[in-house]
Amino acid sequence: MTAKALVNDINKLVSLPEICTKLDQLMDSPQNSIQAMTKLISQDVNLSARLLKLANSSLYGFSGRVDNIPRAISIIGTTELMILIMATSTIMTFKEIPGHLFNMAGFWRHSVYCGVFAKHVAKLCNILHPERLFIAGLMHDIGLLAICTKYPDMAKQIFEKLGNTEAATNKRIYEIEKELFGYDHADVGRELAIKWHLPEYLQDAIYYHHHLEEADQPVLDAAVIHIASEATHAIETGGIENFHEEINEMVWPLTGLNKETIDEIHDDALPELEEMLAILLPSSTKQL
Repeated sequence: MTAKALVNDINKLVSLPEICTKLDQLMDSPQNSIQAMTKLISQDVNLSARLLKLANSSLYGFSGRVDNIPRAISIIGTTELMILIMATSTIMTFKEIPGHLFNMAGFWRHSVYCGVFAKHVAKLCNILHPERLFIAGLMHDIGLLAICTKYPDMAKQIFEKLGNTEAATNKRIYEIEKELFGYDHADVGRELAIKWHLPEYLQDAIYYHHHLEEADQPVLDAAVIHIASEATHAIETGGIENFHEEINEMVWPLTGLNKETIDEIHDDALPELEEMLAILLPSSTKQL
């Protein structure tokens, strides 16, 4: 089965919440407007509250108080809003993954922190609207959830191999996936992004963060996500001092950054991580 076939099959097993489907249809409609989006979002009290918290968070850094949905939409942007809603909705979409197989709390904490770290890296690269790299970081490993849902037994083999100390020093998770399936979670993540009509920049960031050498043109967003993902993994495993060893050397000329610059991000990003976790994730997913 190919990555694309897996994603087509996944749609039969899980489905995005109805509001995602309606928003997707609205985005393609000539009647799309802030008023129409406001009416739809306002029907979901929890979503409305989360949206207002995001608009007032350090993610966007808006100086004034945002106290209504139309203003929040204008700050976040309609496309980014759609992606944020879809990203946070996947928490419920893939909720059936067995707890003994996969630490969902750890997965989402990693994803949120990767997003926060990516936003800070994007600022250093002078990327326009760096908050969109937060969204890319949030979604960068989404293909792994699809693999765990479709192939729980094989996914267990992957995690067992990663847990083997000797294997872990030589193989990364995407390399083990390639051996087992012929594709990895970055392939699956890109196919999911295509299926869900997510922007091309997001499709590329999800795929190329593990495959920078395959790009036929500069992929700055993917380079940022690659740095953020490796740094996040290193922080989680206590190896932040040596995380540069896992960085693809291609990212430095792409981003114009260096190892010393990246070392300074962690302390600045940590408070924002806790803020984003409190806004985006249910309390049950915060504990590792």
